[in-house]
Amino acid sequence: MSVVHRLGDGLVNFYLVDTGEGLVLVDAGLPGHWTGFLADLDRLGIAPSDITDVLVTHGHPDHIGLAERLRTEAGARVHVHRAEAALVAAPLRPAADARPEKSIAGYALRRPSGLRTPLHLLRLGALRTRPVVEPVLFADGRLDDVPGRPLAVHTPGHTHGSTVFVFAEQAFTGDALVTRDEMVGHVGPTLLCRAFTNDGRAALESLRALESHDVATVHPGHGDPWTDGLPSAVRAAVAAGVR
Repeated sequence: MSVVHRLGDGLVNFYLVDTGEGLVLVDAGLPGHWTGFLADLDRLGIAPSDITDVLVTHGHPDHIGLAERLRTEAGARVHVHRAEAALVAAPLRPAADARPEKSIAGYALRRPSGLRTPLHLLRLGALRTRPVVEPVLFADGRLDDVPGRPLAVHTPGHTHGSTVFVFAEQAFTGDALVTRDEMVGHVGPTLLCRAFTNDGRAALESLRALESHDVATVHPGHGDPWTDGLPSAVRAAVAAGVR
């Protein structure tokens, strides 16, 4: 079974996966994570150039912050769903149809402490996020040329090309399914609120595509791992709905 190292800072997660065949990074944090990322790799006895592939669940700045740097400085291939190509090419200038459904303002009025997350992203350089140049584009299905041969499951809704990566016994859900949404104060499997989601109805429907993948552990983009299986996480998230 793959060995997973959770990286990031508690609010934003990304993951180093030792598949036994090679090292894969799932998502790539924010630009401000670089120093801590190097320290984590050093602690593990790993060089950046040992990471051959970066799998991007979606193109928001807190998921691609180090991707282009790893591509240009360490030679990693950066894999992106073809429906996400436009967003990773211009993460700070999303097209009108790629923007969130609702404004943050309404959520902040109801729960001002929820602003902790967007402010945290700004502090860690979200506005300095570099576009991904020359990504490796994929569609749904098995990624045979990536160590561990993960299954890419397209889960549109959070973004057009949102993707969940399923390895043996491990699922990396990005923001298609999280276990903490600071904006609304929810802890447990859920969708991110509409202030960060492009199409809540589609995101909810996409969860059903995951329920048939009976893997033990869910590694989300935000929140702690869920160890009661992906199907139970999906059921809990569907029950929570989208806010």
